[in-house]
Amino acid sequence: MSNRVKVDGLITSVPGQWKFDEEVARHFDEHVRKSIPLYEELQSMVIEMSEWLITDGSVVYDIGSSTGETLNRLADKHAGKLDVRFVGVETSEAMVKSARAKCESPAVRFVQKNVMEIERFEGADLVLSLYTFQFLPLKHRSVLMKRIYDALSPGGALILAEKIQAESPRLEDMWMELHWDFKRRRGLTDEMILQKARSLRGVMFPLTLSRNVELLESAGFSDTEVFLKWHNFAGMIAFKRRADDETRDRPDRLIRRISTSRGRGPLKG
Repeated sequence: MSNRVKVDGLITSVPGQWKFDEEVARHFDEHVRKSIPLYEELQSMVIEMSEWLITDGSVVYDIGSSTGETLNRLADKHAGKLDVRFVGVETSEAMVKSARAKCESPAVRFVQKNVMEIERFEGADLVLSLYTFQFLPLKHRSVLMKRIYDALSPGGALILAEKIQAESPRLEDMWMELHWDFKRRRGLTDEMILQKARSLRGVMFPLTLSRNVELLESAGFSDTEVFLKWHNFAGMIAFKRRADDETRDRPDRLIRRISTSRGRGPLKG
């Protein structure tokens, strides 16, 4: 007798054994919007920010690319640019199959591989990791973060979205219940919510926001900012410093720029 339980109307799982299998892949895009607050907003913000991050010849990696939605939208957005390449890295065969069926752009390719087996992200200018690090064993996260940083071109960026833990137990309880309320409003029953939580035991390991920032900074990233936050979900962006960043960011240079702009009308850009 199967011990699979419903975690959504069309998705089942075994407690403690959440997997991105064919059943999940078929319904992932719908399920993720029931489970993750502001998911559509996150997608839109990534696409918007990419206007500053992707140019002719850029190489973009999406770690844990799932059904390829993000790369598909990015490829459409930047179809007019020259020689831009998008690479999705995904362990699930079912997800890769779904992604390849969805993405028709020749600029996009998907690699079925455990991300920890990739020693270097060749030529990376932008790396995305949307709700992926939280599924990695803790001992692997700093290693992967450093590999990403080392591979990025100077001025390149990592966009990281994660489910997070609160800094205090009181807030953690509050955020957990608010997240459950969010899921209920999207049609998930209490039983489904409970079974999903059980299926993620020993599979997902969220960290606090401050700990995620520490991982980024320890790898070498600078200019780390939170661009999206909903209780226990956060989107962050971090940059690899360019050689001229230190000079450009000096306060005396900023003051000179402001002072020399006086009398020339409104500042632009």
